[in-house]
Amino acid sequence: MNQDEIYQEYKKQLPIYERAEKNVKGAIIEFLNENEIPFLAVTSRVKEFDSFYEKISRKHYDNPFSDNEDFCGIRIILYYLDDIEKVQQIMEENFVVQKTENKSNKLGSNEFGYRSNHLIIKIKDSWTVTPNYKRLEHIKIEIQIRTSLMHTWAAIEHKLGYKTNQELDENLKRKLYLLSAKLEDADMQFQEIKHQADNYQKVTLEESLKVGKFIGTELNIDTIQALLKFYFPTYEEHNNMEKELLDEIIKQKISISQVSDCANKIQPLVAIIEKNLSRIPTRANIMKYGLEVFMPNYISAAGDSRKKIIDELKSRADNKQ
Repeated sequence: MNQDEIYQEYKKQLPIYERAEKNVKGAIIEFLNENEIPFLAVTSRVKEFDSFYEKISRKHYDNPFSDNEDFCGIRIILYYLDDIEKVQQIMEENFVVQKTENKSNKLGSNEFGYRSNHLIIKIKDSWTVTPNYKRLEHIKIEIQIRTSLMHTWAAIEHKLGYKTNQELDENLKRKLYLLSAKLEDADMQFQEIKHQADNYQKVTLEESLKVGKFIGTELNIDTIQALLKFYFPTYEEHNNMEKELLDEIIKQKISISQVSDCANKIQPLVAIIEKNLSRIPTRANIMKYGLEVFMPNYISAAGDSRKKIIDELKSRADNKQ
C-alpha cells in the first residue's frame, strides 16, 4: 500500500478506533470505581495519521492496521504502586490480554529510567453482541498503567527528547536518571505511608471495638475515617466529603471526643435521616447531621429542607431523653 492508500484506509478505520477508545476507556473507569481504586486520570488517544504513518514506515509493517498495536492507546495513572498489580488483574479478568510487558524489568538492579506496565488487549467476543462494542473484536488497544510519579518522569523525559531532537549528553542523562531513582524511591515511600495509615485505622477500629467505644485521640483524616467506619459501618464512605467534614471540625475547634459523642447520639436516629432523603446518606453526611443536632453553637449553612430534618432529629432526641 502506498501512502495515499494507507491514508484512505486510515480514514475508514478511524471511527471504529475512536468508538473503541471511548467505550473501553469508559469501561475501565467503571472498573476502577467499582473496585475502589483511586486514580489521578485515565487518558486516551487514537494516533493521528502523521504519527501512525511514521511508525509503520519505520517498522516496515506488512499489514499496518493489524501489526501496529498502539493505534489506540489508553493510559491509567494511579497514586500507589500496589494498585498497578490490581489494575492489571482487572484487565486480565475483563479483556483478552495478548501481551504484557513491565518496562521496569528491562532495567538492571543498578539502573533507573522509564517505568510503566504495558498491555495489549482486545475486547472479549461476549462484549461484541452489544451495540457499543459491535465490530470491535479485531481492535488492539495498548494499555499503559503507571503511577503519577512514573508519568511525570516519562512526560518530562519525552519532552526533553522532543525539544532537542537528539540524544542528551552523558552528564544530562545522569541527572535525568538520578531523578528517576528519586521518584522510584518516592513511590515506595508513598506506598509505605499508605500502608501505615491503613494499619493505623485498622488498629484504631479493632481497639475501639474491644471496648465498645471509639478511642481515637488525635484529630486527623485517619481518625475521622476510622470513627465514621466504627459508628456507621454499613454506610458509604466518600473521601472528599470526609475531608471537607474534617476541615469544618478543625475550623470550629471541635475535639475528637466531642465528634465521637455526637456520632454515638445520632446513631439510633439514622433511620429518620434516610426517610427524609432521596438516597442513602454517606457516613460524612450522617456525621454532619450529628454535629448539627447535638453540638452546641455548631455553625451550619443548612437550607430549609435540611433544617426541617434537623428539627425532627432534635425533637426525637429530646423525646428519648
